[in-house]
Amino acid sequence: MSDAPPLLATRALTLAAAGRELVRSLDWRVGPGQRWCVIGRNAAGKSTLLRALAGVSEIGVSQRGAIDWQGRPQHDWSAVDAAALRAFMPQQAIDRFPITVARLLELSVVRPRHDARAALAALDLEPLAARPVLELSGGERQRVALAQCVLQGAPLLLLDEPVAFQDPAHQALVARWLGLSLPRDQALVISAHDVNWIARTATHVLALLPTGQCEQGVTADLLEAGLLERVYGCEWRDVGGVWVAD
Repeated sequence: MSDAPPLLATRALTLAAAGRELVRSLDWRVGPGQRWCVIGRNAAGKSTLLRALAGVSEIGVSQRGAIDWQGRPQHDWSAVDAAALRAFMPQQAIDRFPITVARLLELSVVRPRHDARAALAALDLEPLAARPVLELSGGERQRVALAQCVLQGAPLLLLDEPVAFQDPAHQALVARWLGLSLPRDQALVISAHDVNWIARTATHVLALLPTGQCEQGVTADLLEAGLLERVYGCEWRDVGGVWVAD
């Protein structure tokens, strides 16, 4: 067993906003090869948690506890070193210039470790390479943002709802790609709402409960009706391997 520190670890991490604790005293470790999915209701704190893990400050959010990257406190990393360690994909990209998709991806590389052409093909982006990002649909821009994160070359990928705007075919494409195409030394932390997509994609689940408490574990063990009811506040049924909310 390797003695190397985890890519990401939190110790007693507490996040609060608008007088409410979103995450309470979270102790958590993310290691290479793991694909974690963060689940929770709207406004449960998924995006706030992803931003904190990425080291991106957020107005109105208080934070206590510690976040470590590869065994070092997050605040000890320079911006350059942080860019080589973690890549963050927000829910929606904000573009101001009509740069083409191909050029944007070229500028996203920090540590060359992935083939840009292979990423374009895998994410159905080849037809978009010459188009300005300002002309893309929400789903198209989202897949470009995913490619940006991967091409950055960081071992830790933090992805906030990477399939929220995707049609079913592209949701499946992204799930296959995230599950099969990334090196074993990389780790994913993803937020998502589609429970069945999560079941297919994630190796582990971190559930944010309305109380601020969190439950974590291997997807196959943790993703069951009782947990889903505590997370989402409604009943769930497993119908032939497909989760259905009642």
